[in-house]
Amino acid sequence: MDSTRKTLYVYSKASWPSAPWLAVYALGYEDIDIEDVDLAAGANFDPEFLKIDTLRYLIANAPQPAGKPEGTDFIKRIHDESIDAHSALFSARDEAELSVKRKGICGTFLSQREEALKKYRSLDTAGKYKELYDYRYDLEAPQRAIYFTYASHPSIDSAKAAYFSASEKIWGAIRNFILADVPRYLPDGLGFIGGERPGEDDFHFIVWLARIVLLTDGSPNADGVLTLRKELGGEDVPEKIVSFWRAWCETRAWEVVYGGGLH
Repeated sequence: MDSTRKTLYVYSKASWPSAPWLAVYALGYEDIDIEDVDLAAGANFDPEFLKIDTLRYLIANAPQPAGKPEGTDFIKRIHDESIDAHSALFSARDEAELSVKRKGICGTFLSQREEALKKYRSLDTAGKYKELYDYRYDLEAPQRAIYFTYASHPSIDSAKAAYFSASEKIWGAIRNFILADVPRYLPDGLGFIGGERPGEDDFHFIVWLARIVLLTDGSPNADGVLTLRKELGGEDVPEKIVSFWRAWCETRAWEVVYGGGLH
């Protein structure tokens, strides 16, 4: 094996790990192998995996320099809790939507993560990460209760009502972000925030956008982004977002990472 080669760990069904995955191909790397890690089974909680930090390293050492290597305040906005892509994935605005999510990847993810966290926090090698495992296990307990408690009970009914309300709020915030905030950061015409090549802002925003488009039943093709309209209260998708999406669709990085479907 060539000892000079590096390995990037990704998960082909997750959103944020796709940012460095895109960067490998968008910035001209030839010496990085891609290895799929099953986040649904909690493989990212393995102590060895927790040592890895990637996107900024890839930008800083890119064979083809990123358009704008330093990110702006847009990144902080993208990761704001009010529009969190992970929360949007697990959101449910009524019992019908919750039932669909429970039977799909969300239900599988929660149940497998529970088992993984139980496993890793019991290992002798957990070390300094045990506190993280305990925190994550406790943090996700209320969500597991909402997904997997079937019997009606005043406490769980109240929790579900609050969950449905919070989910409505998330999608309202996403709608406002798309219509009012995002266009201020995107360039006019076809292209990236970073210019000819994507920069740090571009990698963060496109993986967030891909997840939201997926949740509106969109596809990775040039018109896939247009499905956002169903969550925009009848408004059209801003043209700058459409152009940004299409700029990505023309890249090799997009074909490699999203050609088989959004995630």
